[in-house]
Amino acid sequence: MLEVAKMAAEEAGAYLKQRFSQQLFPELESHNDVKLIEDKESEKRIIEVIHRHYPEHSIHSEEIGTVIRGDDYVWIIDPLDGTNNFFVGHPYFSISMALEHQGELLLGLVYNPVTGQLFWAEKGKGAYLNGKKLSVSKKIAMNKATGSYVRGRDTLTKEQELEKTYDLTLQTKRVMRNYSPALDFCLLAHGWIDFIVMDKTNIMDVAAGILIAKEAGAVLSDWYEQPYQYEAYDPQRNVSMIVSGGPLQKELCFLVNKY
Repeated sequence: MLEVAKMAAEEAGAYLKQRFSQQLFPELESHNDVKLIEDKESEKRIIEVIHRHYPEHSIHSEEIGTVIRGDDYVWIIDPLDGTNNFFVGHPYFSISMALEHQGELLLGLVYNPVTGQLFWAEKGKGAYLNGKKLSVSKKIAMNKATGSYVRGRDTLTKEQELEKTYDLTLQTKRVMRNYSPALDFCLLAHGWIDFIVMDKTNIMDVAAGILIAKEAGAVLSDWYEQPYQYEAYDPQRNVSMIVSGGPLQKELCFLVNKY
């Protein structure tokens, strides 16, 4: 199944790479989001590969919604995570795919076709970037830590975001807003960044990243330091979470949970 996921991601990725940096025309553009035909075309390629090999598997995908074919195996797909970045020519976007079996994450894959970075993890088998095993950062100094803040679309105002990240920004080296949550989890899995603060984000955006980070040794909790437990996919579920290598977890929770 991992090989099929790689095949699907590479096929869709070749299309996205070809379309990247061309003049794009949005189907819909709002104050904080954009809809492109490229999302749908990427999705179509991914689903075609999956159903060619596993016609009985169900799918939840951002554009097409839900295709129920069976209850045991469910693919969770974001065919273009970071659409706004793609639209403006910023090469920080990805294809994100996760596979559930009876509500348990079995594999996660995140692919950036521009950089050629293919991240993946299988439950109990570790996390990898292009075949190299990954491990999270164990940084202990908050003022030297770099992290990412991930805000769900249409769940918080920009004013609320500024308020919630004020202390976090002052106490850390840097807080980035990258607008591709799946890739953020992979940066953390690699040890390139030290933490993620996720605020009311749809689980579709991060299902693959969650498994990749966890298999790389990350600690995942809610904002009150209670261990995060993945639940069977629900398209309506938004999740708030703190993710780190471990030593910073308590202090990160203290900085954000006051809000």
